[in-house]
Amino acid sequence: MKKSAIAMALGLAFSQHATAQDAAVEPKMQRVEITGSSIKRTEQEAAGSIQILNRDDIERTGQTTALDILRSSSAIGTDINSANSSSGSFATGSSAVDMRGLGKVATLVLVNGQRIAQYGLADGAQQNFTNLDAIPSSAIERIEILKDGASAIYGSDAIAGVVNIILYKDFEGAKITGNYKESDGFKDQRNRNISGIIGWGDIDTNGFNTYLTYDAYKSDGYSAGDLRSHYPEWHRQTPARSTWDTPSVYSPTGNYYVNANNYKPAPGCPATSIDPRDGLCKYDILNDTGLTTNAKRYAVASNTHFRIGKDIDANFEITHASASNDYIVAPFAVQPTTASSTWYNALEGKMVGPFFYPKLPANNPANTTGAPVEFRARFMDTGDGFNFNRTESKQSRVMLSLTGEVKGFDWKSSVGYMTSDASKATRAASATGYANAIVSGAYKFNGPAGTNSYALLDSMFPVRTTIGESKIGFANAVVSGEVAQLPAGPLSVAFGTDVRQEKYEMASSDNVLRGELIGIAGLQVKDKMDHYALFAEATIPVIKRVELSAAVRADKSTNSDVHYSPKLGLRYNATDSLLLRATAAGGFRAPNIVETGNGLGRSSFANSISDPRRCATASALNKLIQNAAGVTPADKTQGNVLQNADCLAGIPTFVSANKDLKPETSRSFTAGFVFEPIKNWTLALDYFHIERKDEIGTRTTSDILRGEANLPAGQLVRVDNSVSDAQFLALVNKYAPANTLNFGGVGAIGLLFNPYVNSGKTRASGFDFDASGRFNTDLGLIRLKLEGSYLKNYQQFSVADNAYDVNMAGTYDMGSRLKTKLRGYLKSGNFDNGMTINYASGFSNNSLDSMNYCQTNNVSAANLGTCGHVGSNTTVDYNLAYTGIPNTKLSLYIDNLFDQAAPIQWRRGYAESFQFRRIGVSASYKFF
Repeated sequence: MKKSAIAMALGLAFSQHATAQDAAVEPKMQRVEITGSSIKRTEQEAAGSIQILNRDDIERTGQTTALDILRSSSAIGTDINSANSSSGSFATGSSAVDMRGLGKVATLVLVNGQRIAQYGLADGAQQNFTNLDAIPSSAIERIEILKDGASAIYGSDAIAGVVNIILYKDFEGAKITGNYKESDGFKDQRNRNISGIIGWGDIDTNGFNTYLTYDAYKSDGYSAGDLRSHYPEWHRQTPARSTWDTPSVYSPTGNYYVNANNYKPAPGCPATSIDPRDGLCKYDILNDTGLTTNAKRYAVASNTHFRIGKDIDANFEITHASASNDYIVAPFAVQPTTASSTWYNALEGKMVGPFFYPKLPANNPANTTGAPVEFRARFMDTGDGFNFNRTESKQSRVMLSLTGEVKGFDWKSSVGYMTSDASKATRAASATGYANAIVSGAYKFNGPAGTNSYALLDSMFPVRTTIGESKIGFANAVVSGEVAQLPAGPLSVAFGTDVRQEKYEMASSDNVLRGELIGIAGLQVKDKMDHYALFAEATIPVIKRVELSAAVRADKSTNSDVHYSPKLGLRYNATDSLLLRATAAGGFRAPNIVETGNGLGRSSFANSISDPRRCATASALNKLIQNAAGVTPADKTQGNVLQNADCLAGIPTFVSANKDLKPETSRSFTAGFVFEPIKNWTLALDYFHIERKDEIGTRTTSDILRGEANLPAGQLVRVDNSVSDAQFLALVNKYAPANTLNFGGVGAIGLLFNPYVNSGKTRASGFDFDASGRFNTDLGLIRLKLEGSYLKNYQQFSVADNAYDVNMAGTYDMGSRLKTKLRGYLKSGNFDNGMTINYASGFSNNSLDSMNYCQTNNVSAANLGTCGHVGSNTTVDYNLAYTGIPNTKLSLYIDNLFDQAAPIQWRRGYAESFQFRRIGVSASYKFF
């Protein structure tokens, strides 16, 4: 088969195959190890669908983080992003990717072909994953993305695919690079990066090479106030956002709320803070509403490449990274007294609550009403750094790898130790401390600075922490080579073993575990787990033009039986210009320590949940408020808050570990072709189908709520919500006295017991495709590359219905079905131009927990067109590099060149979906 077609069969990114052909002299083919196989081979002989981003491709993106570099591939999705993940999530300060929409725990991320320690804080207090923020981007030589299951080679977690980030093995010279990028018209969205690398020694001449690289990265957080002027009008019309920018009634001097008809400001409010529409005292909270974090990251990497004797090649690698992420947070507010809170005391195994915040006593100096009252005010002395939300993390790896050859067989072994730790610290209200300070009058409102001591404030809002640490020691070895010469070619085999010991602990502070802090979830787990594996692989030339590959791996983990993962692959060179290929594989994910280890389990909150027994009623009641003549901004805000309590609720849950869990398992199938119709133009198309079963987790909250009538007694606890419901109805009756709609005695959800089980199933199918070509012009060589993915089907199994749910592809749950990137490059003299057209198809705003989102939220007929569907999104990126100055490279990057606004996302809202034109510059200098 022609070399260029074979190279495209590998899915080599952009232009590697073209560059090789442009060379005047064909280089000698080197046998290398490609991600997804332990058998060394030349690149032209490797099988499987794999995308490779080399250093040139990486620099063309203008991205300076591992996450953003990976997101330049249409096959990669973002699962969590440290820049904008929720401040209330368990794994703040981390970033991770996924493939096929199967989540970060189904995509294995390797560095130099080896695992790195999982992030110290498990996401959702369950998912252990690789934190991409700990990988120094300046040390990355290339990235290989295997778009196929690979548990037969790598073991657990490689269900959807493998991302192998390969750092430099050798580097000579010294280079420093600086980058800066900000959004056009919104300078608050900016980041900068500086990196340097220095290396010396020639492995052939000196017998060694060693280098050291350093990365420093900083991005600025911004608030809703910073973004305020960019919000479009449609955002205000979306459900429960009509008052998004209305100043808060929780102001420094406060307001008294007796009932819907008796709502007035407390004495002392400045005239400039009085809202003339309702006479209440207001405070602009948007500047304290953080949308992204202030992030600082540092990373170093070093590799020493040397020889032991004549036959052993050695690499000693050291990497270390640290990061700090700070959220913009507001001073605490005095909380409403009519809505109840429930949470969990993990140490005593019981529900806490319902808890009601206390009213301001009649004898409190700040209360002039003569009776206990709900005081809507703000503790301003908890600002200015007292209230904070910070996550700090560190990650390190030390590894020695040896490779060699004995009697025609290649061997490789690695041994190493890695650690990762992270801590999250913030403040929360103490049930006892807060209540005592208000009821006793110990907290003095509106006094001069320093009126309330730090000790008092600390007793009301103590620091709470979550600390996690992972430690892993590992050793592995593999031997590969040719064992026989068959009529169609050599039979190659590989055998290997993999041993790991993993220790992990994650715990909330005692004040959380004891249930002392209002509405705060926590967990405690500490255990270790051993993993052992044996694996074998073979490539078998069946007949001329037909090659079969086979692999099997046996894994044994603590608390789990031996699991076998097989894989078969077939390549058929049908003609000199057509390659047919297919794979069938079994995959698995072993239960992790959080899911199956020792500990008390975790309490948490399922967020943004729509209560099917209350949401429709709450929406209808709020519509009466929002559409009423003469309604005040404060009452509109109150109506939104009350609706969100049932339609965007945070439901407290408790989950316990389960030592009887089985591994998650999967079956995957791929089939496709690579076709070169004419020289230098190639097309590849692959179909994939993945079925995952025995998924470890809790049943989805929406699924449980749909089947509430059939739940065992006590699994779902509803609590008396009559006080808050009465407040809601009183507010409605203020504007619609004839209203008779109510909640019919159905209480609010108080607590959901939802243990880890093997119950979930997911199936996904779709297509990966790429095409590339090149042609000469008077200006220079032009290279084109198209790559994309199409999600045809994505379904989750409903335990309540005992059947697969509807197809989620193209819905709010999964987003765009089709994602493509068309890249074009032109190099002319000292100028190197690049352009990328990014496309994402539109999708429905319906989801599993809201199958008729617009109707459920009572969206007006005039807005149904933009509510029901999110339009497609097309943007253009441009990059230019200039190398006309000796040892210097200057680059310009313009993302979203034409400043294309993001499509209206009615459900997600503007703050989570906007896009600006972003302009970046980069300069690098080579010293020697």
